[in-house]
Amino acid sequence: MRPRELTIRGFRSYRDEVTFDLRDRRLVGVVGPIGSGKSTILDAIAFALFGKTPRVQRETRTLINQLADAAHIQLTFEVDGAVWRVTRVLKRKGQGQVQLVRLATDDPEAGHEEVVLLERPVRERIEQLLGMDFDTFGRSVLLAQNRFAEFLLASDAPRNAVLKGVFGYERFDAALGATREHVARAETSVAVLDADGARLLQARADLDAARTAARDATARRDAVAALVPTIDGLDAEAAAAADRAQRAEEELTLMKKVSAGVPDDDAVAAVLVAVSAAERDVGTATDEADTASHERQGADAARDAAAERIGDLRAFADLVAQMNVQASAVTAAGAAFSRATDALKTADQVATRTASASDTAAAAASSAATVLAGAADAVIAADEALHAAQHAEMATTLRRSLVAGEPCPVCRQPVPAKPRATGAPGIRGAERARATAGARHDKAAKAHERATAAAVKAAAQASAAIVERDRAAAALDEAGSVVRTTEAELAATQSALVDQLGDGDPAALLDERQAELREADAVARAAAERERAARDTLDTSRRRAGDATARVATVRERLAAAWGALGADAPDVDVAEAAARLRRLLEDRADAATGERVTAAQAADDVAHRRAAALESTGLDPDADVAGVLTQAEVKAAEAAERAHSVERTVQAGADLSERMDAARTDLALARRLRDDLQPSRFLAWLLGEERAALAELASVHLELLTDGDYRFTDDETFHIVDVNAGGTVRAPESLSGGETFLASLALALALAEMVTRGGSRLDSFFLDEGFGSLDPEHIELAMRGVEHLVTGADRLVVLVSHVEQMHTLIEDLIVLDKDDATASSRIVSGAALASDQRGTT
Repeated sequence: MRPRELTIRGFRSYRDEVTFDLRDRRLVGVVGPIGSGKSTILDAIAFALFGKTPRVQRETRTLINQLADAAHIQLTFEVDGAVWRVTRVLKRKGQGQVQLVRLATDDPEAGHEEVVLLERPVRERIEQLLGMDFDTFGRSVLLAQNRFAEFLLASDAPRNAVLKGVFGYERFDAALGATREHVARAETSVAVLDADGARLLQARADLDAARTAARDATARRDAVAALVPTIDGLDAEAAAAADRAQRAEEELTLMKKVSAGVPDDDAVAAVLVAVSAAERDVGTATDEADTASHERQGADAARDAAAERIGDLRAFADLVAQMNVQASAVTAAGAAFSRATDALKTADQVATRTASASDTAAAAASSAATVLAGAADAVIAADEALHAAQHAEMATTLRRSLVAGEPCPVCRQPVPAKPRATGAPGIRGAERARATAGARHDKAAKAHERATAAAVKAAAQASAAIVERDRAAAALDEAGSVVRTTEAELAATQSALVDQLGDGDPAALLDERQAELREADAVARAAAERERAARDTLDTSRRRAGDATARVATVRERLAAAWGALGADAPDVDVAEAAARLRRLLEDRADAATGERVTAAQAADDVAHRRAAALESTGLDPDADVAGVLTQAEVKAAEAAERAHSVERTVQAGADLSERMDAARTDLALARRLRDDLQPSRFLAWLLGEERAALAELASVHLELLTDGDYRFTDDETFHIVDVNAGGTVRAPESLSGGETFLASLALALALAEMVTRGGSRLDSFFLDEGFGSLDPEHIELAMRGVEHLVTGADRLVVLVSHVEQMHTLIEDLIVLDKDDATASSRIVSGAALASDQRGTT
């Protein structure tokens, strides 16, 4: 990756927009005072690519300039000849934006050949373009301040981590994982083939026994199949005999059931007797009910005549009750009139008393008003005397300041002559007189206020007493009116009772008429009760007659149902004759069914004997299920045949087992060898050691240029320093001074940047050969065996392609480097096998 142009706005110390054009520049130095924004340029490049910086990876909004609302970073860079432009916008509020485009040319107006949006897709595409993630970028391409010295002073492990990320050696971890998985699969394949071998030996031993068992099972199946027609015929005869026995048993059951439902002669006779008795009871009860009805009608007529003669007793009782109520009302009205008279007297007394109190309070208020007026006049006189005394004192004071012929200090006119002095005014006496008059006025005002309030209260009480007296008078008039009304109503009611009942006590007369009417009513009710009892007796007799008739009908229905169950119609005769005929029919049919059952049982026994003899002839139990036995024989014959065929197939399939076992073991051995060679302590350790040595060699060149030949790195990979001025003394990095450490770190950084820019690594010495080209016949023979031991130099390891068909399974599963990776010079494709030298060292 090579940056071409960087534009910053609102990012850290850059508030305004600044553009850095890095085109056609191989080496760029950024120089400036502390805080001028040198580190911000590098942070902007990191943020444009990955959305974060080495020092700020989470709270990225802190990167926005304090006086800006958003930060805008745009980086144009080149990767493998393609020009890309990434743009990021970071906002204080809301979601940020990011866009990655591939430009047709390095021109602001160039067309877009690829556009990537959103954070995750952009990050993944950039990591794919650069061949590294943010952490690797920070360890290698962008070493922050003071990180050069850390790399210099670090041990081999941290240095290897940086170099491993720079040159893409993490891919060896994936290759090692793939080979381990292949070893596991190869071991599983060998184990499966071992199990197949054991099964093959067992199959060969079981083959003859399986064939014999198949022949025996087939013979047994055929024998049982030949017996099936005979057994089926016997089973049909047995079924027919069982059916005859079943029908006979059903006939007997039906006869028993029908017999149980047929009533005997005694039950029929009892039902007929009950019907005759019930009919006689109905006739007797009907005569008694008619007699009781005639007696009830006569009693009702006598009661109605008495009621018409006596009159409406209820109306008479209502008038008596009304008279009693009116008498009580007269008494209550008289008491209310007396209470109203007493209340009026009391109200007159209260009104007189409150009127006198009101007059007294009004007189007191008038007297207090007179005293208040006199006190007010005294205050006015005292004010006038005080005012005169104050003017006299001012005149005396002014006279002292006057000078004849000079202007007056008040009117500014010339004073012709000084006035003569008069007596001293008594201003203090006037002030005391004014205070005394004011106190008297205040006291008189308070007394007048109290008297006025008392007069108002007394007047209100007098008015209330007059109102109460008027209310009492009105109540007295209303009570008198009520007394007169109730007395008139009582007199009218008494007159009406005399007209209807005659002279005498109305209550006693009413009691006599009520006693006469009650006697007539009692006679009528007794007659009605006798009639009701007779009717109840008649209803009971009729119900009994109905029940007896229903029992006869029930007997007829039971007999009809029995005839129907036997498949015949009931005869048209009386109940007793129908029952007798039915019992004779039941006895005849029961005897016939018993004989049929005996005959069917004898036939079934004969069939059972013949069936048992047929089964015993083939070695089966007498109660064996022939169909089930045949099914089992067929299943066993099929299983035995399949077992024999299976053993035969196993023996046939194991013909090439030995060859497959040899191939699998060879595959496993090769996979284990490749796994061991890819261990980090072997091939990768050698590669990283070579990279450290190459970095030390290139850094030594830069260090000699920076120090005018005074210092250089040792030729090994320890990064020790050779001090030429000290006779070539080798010094550890920890012994360097601050300035020496800076120069050595800078040389390492320049060398590392140059190696990254070149894109080279120790894998540049690896090459791909899809044919055998220049290889000699010996090498081709070794490749065909799948194990190559070639040494073409101390720093060259040859990668061969094997076309051996038996090795494809192993070779295609190896996860190797992608040919499109950024380190394009280290291509190893699927189908290649890593070779090791004959000494076993990678």
